[in-house]
Amino acid sequence: MLIFSVKVEGESCWPHLVPGRNYFATNLLKPKIGDFIVFQNPKDQIEIFVKRVKEIKNNSYFVEGTVSWAESSKNFGEVNRNLVLGKILR
Repeated sequence: MLIFSVKVEGESCWPHLVPGRNYFATNLLKPKIGDFIVFQNPKDQIEIFVKRVKEIKNNSYFVEGTVSWAESSKNFGEVNRNLVLGKILR
């Protein structure tokens, strides 16, 4: 997979990512702090999330939404790199 399309369905990354809008993502670029990544939920890998990278440690990312009520690593823990599908291109 090089470049793929992701439809944002929730408001947790508003106003940076707009609900209902499609974005391109890629797995060719390494995510950095501040990037939005597409990843499998560490607690339920069937679910796909889009969140902003808050911190990178060893082999894991800590993520957050951009609104106060959004789920984040506080809720589901760190995101191992092998769960990351790509980063949003903006």
